[in-house]
Amino acid sequence: MFSNVFMKSLYSLRWQLLGWSLGIIAIAFMTMMLFPSFSQQGIENIVNSVPDSLKSLVGNVNDYKTIPGYIGQQIFGPNLYIISLVMAIIVFLSISASEEADGRLQSLLSFPVGRTKVYFQKWLATCLVVAIISFMAFIAVWFALILLDKSADYGRIMQSAAELSLINIAYGMIVFAVAFFTGSKSWTLLVTSIYTVASFFITSLAPAVDKLKDLDKFSLLHYYNNPQIMAQGIHATHVWILVGVIAVLTIVGWLGFLRRDVRTN
Repeated sequence: MFSNVFMKSLYSLRWQLLGWSLGIIAIAFMTMMLFPSFSQQGIENIVNSVPDSLKSLVGNVNDYKTIPGYIGQQIFGPNLYIISLVMAIIVFLSISASEEADGRLQSLLSFPVGRTKVYFQKWLATCLVVAIISFMAFIAVWFALILLDKSADYGRIMQSAAELSLINIAYGMIVFAVAFFTGSKSWTLLVTSIYTVASFFITSLAPAVDKLKDLDKFSLLHYYNNPQIMAQGIHATHVWILVGVIAVLTIVGWLGFLRRDVRTN
């Protein structure tokens, strides 16, 4: 039906692309439409009542009073990236370990196609799908700003969406690397879950716990939207770190896939 693995992978991800895109749009759009309520003076009492150890999750109270601050904190902050990280993990898992677990990868390799081609075409298709879904946040914000009759720096919104794509792909590549290196769905879920949950809590608590600040540098979330892109623009060094992590994990997964036997049911 398809002439290459890339198109076949895109086809297999079509419903996830549609469903997650609509979900991200809905969440980002509804959050944006709540801006008039959050920008009221009363929000200060709510934010200031949060314990110091959790204030990094809710941000500065002044962020809720301006469109750029609100977008940076509420759209590209924890509210959305937690959901989008789950999305990335599920998408990357479905095209790697899940396919091997149910025998689809074995069937694909029975055709005259090299493992390198299979790996990188799957990689490209999955990264593209995750990037498209992530950029739906930009579409939602753009439409909401029109309805709210507000303006913002669309260049920085685009930069924020681009870094959201990078962080999602980076965490997704943890799935991809472990899945293709080990061939085990259970190990893939275990390693990815432990790292993702640990990195979230470390990065969230690091501003209030001095002992976690050095450890925080090993969390990919440390390099996401820090400082807020809407306020200061994209941090080039952080972008290159995320790109470097993606590149290293890509190579690890590829080399592991080349060396091992693919499991058979």
